[in-house]
Amino acid sequence: MRFRLLGPLEVQAGARPLEIRRPRLRGLLTALLTDVNQLVPADTLAERIWGERLPAHPRDALYSYVSRLKTSLGDLPEAAITRRSGGYLLSADPESVDLHVFRRLLGEAGAAGDDRTAADLLTRALALWTGEPFGDLDTPWFANLRGVLESRRFAARLDLADIGLRGDAAGELIPELAGLAGTHPLDERLRGQLMLALAGAGRQGDALREYDRIRRLLAEELGADPGPGIRRVHERILRGDPRARTADVRPVPRQLPAAPASFVGRAELLAALDAAGESAEPVVISAIGGAGGIGKTWLALHWAAGKLGDFPDGQLYVNLRGFDPVAEPMPVSVAVRGFLHALGADGAAVPSDPDAQLAMYRSLLAGKRVLIVLDNAADAEQVVPLLPGTAACRVVVTSRHRLGGLVATHGARSISLDLLPAREARELLGRHLGAARIAAETGTVDELIRLCAGLPLALGIVAARAVTSPDLPLALLADELRDHASRLDGFDTGEAGSSLRGVFSWSMRHLPPEAAELFGLLAPAPGPDIGLPAAAALAGRTLAATRVLVRTLENAHLLTRTPDDRYRMHDLVRLFGTEEAARTLSADTRDAALRRVTDFYLRTSWHGQAALLPGDPPIRLAPPLPGVEPRRFGDHAEALSWFAAEHACLTATIELAVEHGRHAQVWQLAWLLNEFRARQGHLREREAAGRAALAAAEQLGDVHAQLCAHRIFASASIFSGHPEVALENLPKALLLAERAGDRLQQAHLRHVFAGAWEYSGDLRAELEQCERVLTLIEPHDDPRLYVKTLDLIGFCHFQSGDREQGRDWLDRAVALAQAHDDPDGVAHAVGNLGFVALRDGEWAAAVAHLERAVALLRTIGNRRHAAFFLVALGDCYRLVGREDDARQALHSALDIYRATPEGARFDEIDACFMALA
Repeated sequence: MRFRLLGPLEVQAGARPLEIRRPRLRGLLTALLTDVNQLVPADTLAERIWGERLPAHPRDALYSYVSRLKTSLGDLPEAAITRRSGGYLLSADPESVDLHVFRRLLGEAGAAGDDRTAADLLTRALALWTGEPFGDLDTPWFANLRGVLESRRFAARLDLADIGLRGDAAGELIPELAGLAGTHPLDERLRGQLMLALAGAGRQGDALREYDRIRRLLAEELGADPGPGIRRVHERILRGDPRARTADVRPVPRQLPAAPASFVGRAELLAALDAAGESAEPVVISAIGGAGGIGKTWLALHWAAGKLGDFPDGQLYVNLRGFDPVAEPMPVSVAVRGFLHALGADGAAVPSDPDAQLAMYRSLLAGKRVLIVLDNAADAEQVVPLLPGTAACRVVVTSRHRLGGLVATHGARSISLDLLPAREARELLGRHLGAARIAAETGTVDELIRLCAGLPLALGIVAARAVTSPDLPLALLADELRDHASRLDGFDTGEAGSSLRGVFSWSMRHLPPEAAELFGLLAPAPGPDIGLPAAAALAGRTLAATRVLVRTLENAHLLTRTPDDRYRMHDLVRLFGTEEAARTLSADTRDAALRRVTDFYLRTSWHGQAALLPGDPPIRLAPPLPGVEPRRFGDHAEALSWFAAEHACLTATIELAVEHGRHAQVWQLAWLLNEFRARQGHLREREAAGRAALAAAEQLGDVHAQLCAHRIFASASIFSGHPEVALENLPKALLLAERAGDRLQQAHLRHVFAGAWEYSGDLRAELEQCERVLTLIEPHDDPRLYVKTLDLIGFCHFQSGDREQGRDWLDRAVALAQAHDDPDGVAHAVGNLGFVALRDGEWAAAVAHLERAVALLRTIGNRRHAAFFLVALGDCYRLVGREDDARQALHSALDIYRATPEGARFDEIDACFMALA
């Protein structure tokens, strides 16, 4: 197979040309070939092919086009297109694609040691071109990639002209150089070459007129004078010395610092930078974001070191000092003057006006392929003036801020670094310490990796300490880091710039006071992350004001926003933030913030339970704290979503309340979370919360709280497979309810008692407790409890073999649940009717009942009980011959039980699968 992209698209299979007529198919093939052997995300492909005119369903359209392209290519193994997770990959030999051969030849020419070899490579590269690349493909991506390639072709032609000028036939270059000068009138390198060619052919007058022409154009268009290189050519021609070296025209800056020797991993990010290097945008900025110490500069320099051949006109580098611990950010004027000097501008010729300096900077870059690395930028305003005006240059920016302005206004591609995975962290330590030392203390190395939490700077600091103390056992270093009280001290080599605490403090330096205070409050907040409303309560501010502060912290990479719009801190950042809070905020301020966020979670949970169980009598809460605005919910689905998102934080809040002895909040939060946890199958958390709630209620001496806590704890124990715990504790709870004269609580406790006897297999004792419930309450006292009791009586009769009476009680439960708008009650009773129908051999009726039950339970988010009925439904599907539906139902149940395995019915599922086999 042969593919030509440097001109009209051509595909050759051996001696046979393959014609691909449809423009979209040609666009798809070209888009895949430019990244041959690399996975191209589906969204990226769609954007390349359709630009802004995306079809209604781009992924479906893309799938269709890929299928057609495979057919057009004949499914040849030399060009196989495969679908992978998230995108498509075209596998082919890069040497079969002229574009990749062109790039390879240019790289080899740049590294060649002699003119003859370089000229041969450049000539072969330029001969690959047969016309305008990509033909009629006109989306922005193709148009701008076409411009990038044209710039590289232009630079190659000038490189070849340089070699020719060093030979004996300079005059032969005049027609080509004059033609190029007509299309690139401001390019000083090209104009200098033309002057040398003219002078070499004995046409000094024409050469001097070319100099006058470029001098006037630069003055009129840019307000700048010719650069020192072309001025030296002019002077040598005046002196009658036409053999001026063209290298004098164009000094090549090589400013990049050395690439890090210990760089590891980051393959996906390096690939993203490669893709950005051929981006469709006229000026591409890879805004590499990330927290201090996460490896932004290392990534930029490592990538740049492998791309030197792609930038034959040089590399510019500046540390903009955006987060320097001792110096102010570098002014743009200082940075641009440094670049002008590196590009060969004579100091006397540099204008004093800042805008004129920037114009000269851009003119010197015009037509050149230069890599510009702007390291440690403070903000977009510091970067934008330093962007070149040519598509051939590339800019890489590193910053702790996200630089969203660059993304919005200059088409920047934002690349955010994450922590190193354990494998790459081990490789990084191995680079410093050597394989022998790593192997000798492998368990300790694992511990160090865990303690460094994947932060490259932390790993580097620990490695530096270990290297400078070769006799120090790594275990002692791990012991030091394991002590959280001094954990950040362990990441200190004693040198400026190598202290992790210092690195984080740099990120804090430019924070407004309000943002710095919020950072200190967020660090000790309960839970692994936080939502904006909870953060607002923590801060005691409005949502709008908190959003601004959170965005500031996010831009400083002290916070990370997750895809579901929550905010998370890196473990070590959190540790630093906790230190900062203790150092800068009073104990009263920190305590008040934690009280507010706890109150927010408590009150929002109250509204959430009300949405899940409308009509249930709510518990009473103390008056709200000032500055707390709880969430409210329109329906049960919204409440379920909130509980799911906040569950880890709510669990941590209960633990915080236990730690601080806030007993009322402990049992109230446990109570308000109980329904959600029961529906979702969080059995372990239910049981632990019930135990904590019972201890807290006893500390309070609050009888009502104790009875509620007993119900949580006993019910959770039963569903966790420990009915004996419930049977042991319930008699004490019943006695407490009887002494208090609380008939409703007695009824609830007896219903739980009945469930304990059911799990213990004593149907008679179960039925007795249910009948006692019905003597204690009427349907209007608590409709849900009454429905659950009727349901339990019906299922008890069914289990004892009296299916007729079981059906009657279950029908009563369904009717009462429907009358009181109790979907959970309807679902359970209908599902149990499905069991009765199944036992009676009425399979179609069983399927209908169980499908209805599962649908209702899924609607209200009761995943755990949905799984219970899905197992039975799978068996019913098998009996009526719907084997595919049976497998799907069983797999759905399996997925739920795998997520929350406590009390799962794996044996029943295995039996059903065996019956299907």
